[in-house]
Amino acid sequence: MLKLIATDMDGTWLTDKKTYDQELFMREFKIMQERGIKFVVASGNQYANLLSRFPQVADKIYFIAENGALVAKGREVIHTESLSDKDLATLIKITNKYPYNVVTGGLVSAYVREADGPAYAHWLKKFFSKITVVKSFDQLDDQIFKVTFDLPKDKLPDLLATLKQDYPELGFVSGSTTSIDMSTKGMNKAVGLQYLSKKLRINPREMIAFGDSGNDVGMLKYAGIGYATGTAMPSAKVAADRIIGSSNDGAVQKEIWRLLNN
Repeated sequence: MLKLIATDMDGTWLTDKKTYDQELFMREFKIMQERGIKFVVASGNQYANLLSRFPQVADKIYFIAENGALVAKGREVIHTESLSDKDLATLIKITNKYPYNVVTGGLVSAYVREADGPAYAHWLKKFFSKITVVKSFDQLDDQIFKVTFDLPKDKLPDLLATLKQDYPELGFVSGSTTSIDMSTKGMNKAVGLQYLSKKLRINPREMIAFGDSGNDVGMLKYAGIGYATGTAMPSAKVAADRIIGSSNDGAVQKEIWRLLNN
């Protein structure tokens, strides 16, 4: 029996224009509520940003943000796992070593460096509702969950492999085709689902998950059935049980509607 539906946002639930079929979702959500099915938004994005995507039902759904490091029920944060001081210090050294734009994700805000320029901070508003510009990351007064490099697509594979080899004590995963998420080793969206599994007493076999990127792999494997979009990264497609259409065609919402009415 289906008891939980989890979905990634960018490239999965949202179109390239950061929209989705809200009318269809509200019809689906009504059915989910009637059947006691939990709806979980699982993303590498900031919690505040995710809340803003579901203004009508935000209080009634669950959120797994920052690639599993933060779990919330509606507007209440119920679980966090921030980076240790040691791991954060190492990640800051890494960001100073490479010439790429970088953003750190925290509980209070996301942070960008002045040196990366105002255009980068402005572009990040698509993913973060709260952004603070700082001179450096050395003295951030916040719980920091992850650090993300934004870099050219052709540079990502080599850098990802290098980071995994040079820093085996940390976790590195592709957040998209042009970003690398860096966090506590083993941290991923499946960690958030495991927490909800215990809290809600829902077996992973009673869950389905949708994703498209490297940071969705753990979640797609953990859920009873994992779905990857047709435009997903190869690693996500390998991890998934089934492949559906594109986020630009509302494939996830359509598949949920099919499952609820099958």
